[in-house]
Amino acid sequence: KMKKISFIFMLFWAAGGILAGCDNTLDGSGTYEPLYLEVAVSDSLGNTYTGDSIVIPTDKNKIIFDISTNSGWRASRENKVGLNGWLSIPSKAAGGGDAVITSTVVANLTSKDKKVYYYILTTDSAVVRKIVIVQPHPSKQ
Repeated sequence: KMKKISFIFMLFWAAGGILAGCDNTLDGSGTYEPLYLEVAVSDSLGNTYTGDSIVIPTDKNKIIFDISTNSGWRASRENKVGLNGWLSIPSKAAGGGDAVITSTVVANLTSKDKKVYYYILTTDSAVVRKIVIVQPHPSKQ
């Protein structure tokens, strides 16, 4: 019985040492800061966007994502037929801390709206920002 108690104590002691060595911060300071991820969206035509669903002009443009975070992050866009020639993948797919990334959009000359899901998330996927980008066909604007 004493060996079992000693074993359990050693297990808790070892686990405590491992957890104490974990660093939950990007800067390595050892001070825990709650995880945050904020994304401001604008474009090269001078428009700013709010919300999780944005409608962009039909013109050629660059969509600018200003990322503010205390974590590692990664960015991607939905991968489906018709997107490669219309909206580029992010200029930088991953990083840590604050950053600015862009995607180029060509003019929508089709008779249909274009739509894509754009994702920016913390490396561990604890915080996800999903932005729906819609570019209407020219007759709608």
